[in-house]
Amino acid sequence: MPRAQSGQAHEEDQQTFDNYFGELDGMYNDNFDFDISSNNRNIHGGDPTNDGNVVEGPKPRKKRLQRLTFQQTQILQGLKVENAMLSDENKKLKQAHRTTFCPTCDPAPQNQLGPDMQRLKEQNNWLKLEISMLQAETHPSSRPSFQLDSAAQNVIARQNDIQMIAELTQNAMDEFVILSESHGPLWLPVPGGSFEILNKMVYAAKFGGDNSANIIGFKTETTRADVVVMMGAKYIMDYLMDSECYASLCPGILSSAKTIKAYKWPTNAGYNGAMHLMTIETVFPSPLVPSRKCTFVRSCRELQNGTMLVVDVSLDGSADTFFKCRKMPSGVLIQPLESNSCKIIAIEHVLVYDTAVHKLYQPCLDGLMFGARRWVTSIARQCVRLRDTFDVTRSALRANSKGKKTLMKLADGLLISYSNSIATIPEDIWTIVRGTGTDQDIKIAHRRNDDRDNTAIVSVSASFQLPMPLRATFDHLRNNMLRPEWDVLVKGGVVREEVHVSSSAEADDAVSILHVKNARENKENIMILQNSYYDVSGSFIVYSPIDIQLMNKIMSPGDMAESKVSIYPTGFSLLPVSESTQGGIGLGEDGETLVTVGFQILLKLTHGTGLYPRSVSAAIDLMSANIATIKKSLINSQSHLECTRGKGRRNDRGRM
Repeated sequence: MPRAQSGQAHEEDQQTFDNYFGELDGMYNDNFDFDISSNNRNIHGGDPTNDGNVVEGPKPRKKRLQRLTFQQTQILQGLKVENAMLSDENKKLKQAHRTTFCPTCDPAPQNQLGPDMQRLKEQNNWLKLEISMLQAETHPSSRPSFQLDSAAQNVIARQNDIQMIAELTQNAMDEFVILSESHGPLWLPVPGGSFEILNKMVYAAKFGGDNSANIIGFKTETTRADVVVMMGAKYIMDYLMDSECYASLCPGILSSAKTIKAYKWPTNAGYNGAMHLMTIETVFPSPLVPSRKCTFVRSCRELQNGTMLVVDVSLDGSADTFFKCRKMPSGVLIQPLESNSCKIIAIEHVLVYDTAVHKLYQPCLDGLMFGARRWVTSIARQCVRLRDTFDVTRSALRANSKGKKTLMKLADGLLISYSNSIATIPEDIWTIVRGTGTDQDIKIAHRRNDDRDNTAIVSVSASFQLPMPLRATFDHLRNNMLRPEWDVLVKGGVVREEVHVSSSAEADDAVSILHVKNARENKENIMILQNSYYDVSGSFIVYSPIDIQLMNKIMSPGDMAESKVSIYPTGFSLLPVSESTQGGIGLGEDGETLVTVGFQILLKLTHGTGLYPRSVSAAIDLMSANIATIKKSLINSQSHLECTRGKGRRNDRGRM
């Protein structure tokens, strides 16, 4: 029977049963209640005010329904069940009629594809990719230099074009190898910065085209840096190709990393030939510098002598697409060395729309906040911690190896929490509550805490400029002898370093546990966990008070998970500002310093979703007083240091 006729027949049957049951219901609705049980043969009136008591009255006339036999009751129940079954089958037939399709005329809906069909489609894409890569390797002379495809209109279509992606990544790898091995006029070194800036004129002459860098609001940032890390090349590659591990390798830089699609999966031999579509969000810890979100294809290739190549390139190359940060050929070249170490050469080449950067940060050197130098220093720092080669130079607390690892993980979590609390909050969420100028602006934002105590984590931040070099600013803020002058946690007390864990020979990268002894006997002594690092691409000092008993549990031989520790960080992010990089003076040794100070605090929410005005006012006053104290302390210290140097020079001239 055709489906339409079958469904119509079922509808007619259902209508017949409905009419029959309507007649039966009419027998019930004669304003009489009945009970045919063996214990009760009384018929009660249907008065709704009746409480159930038997009302004596004239004997009612007998109804036909009272004479229902047991057999008739069973028939009635069976008809009801059959009616329900027919109704359900009728619904299924209607649903099947709405979702029918012809395999010849109409393609199957996407959600109807079985797992076998999906697997065959993926295998087909992989085979197309293999053919494209083999063709590119067989005819290397036919590959054009890397250029933007200005005709691309549909980013989604580009992400599914396997042949185009294979050619694009191969061209990007060729260009990246040339850029990583080139010297001379193509790269301009930055004095004291340990990185290089691309000479755009030489680049345009060598590769041709301007790569759409002249689009209004966009600019090109290209930097190169290298570093030797204490980890094997294979492990570095594994961390870079795995999005979750990649985020842990760059704390404070990557706020998120996700693999969207795998064009070619890794094999048992490793990630050689793997190709993934990834999206990341990079941050600089300041609310005046917007985060950068970028989507790109990351491919891996193993070269001769064990050298690894990991290259990124974006697909959304059209000027009228929705991207704000596009990766030109970027990535890392990993050269294996002896003693399970390797040399990393990183190139960060991006086309970025950065008109939202605040004017306070615009004088900073291009490629400093998001450049290659910041990436390689973070990778080198984390490799030391992953291999447990850090040096515990001072330790007044007993600590086993597990406690030290937990301490280092807590320090990384401290940096991540500080960066995310400042850099990942959208601009429209911040509220400016003090002043109209840069140095007077104090921003505050809050989010509800994940508990049942009706609390919120409040972030307060401010940015200002100090008339002193980056190196002097960092050394002053990390000097424990001068700390009581500006830190409200230490004011009136004495600071002693209980544990000092250093990851480098210069001790600029250190995790410390500070013990604050207050002068007042009634005040409790506290411990401070501090994570600090100096580099011209971005220095930071982040710390948080921790209870003494909790710190002892962390450092004890017992098992203490870092996820069980709630920390609310306070910190500084520092960046150098130099008018010129010439003259032989290293970056950060001269000029001024941009400072962003921020802290988190846990506050009670009102009955709604807002904060108490008194709590907000106290947080703002605390930030204002802290900024004024820091400025006064650092500027006075710098003036005293310059006076001392001036006297020394005059004494030297007098002796001559």
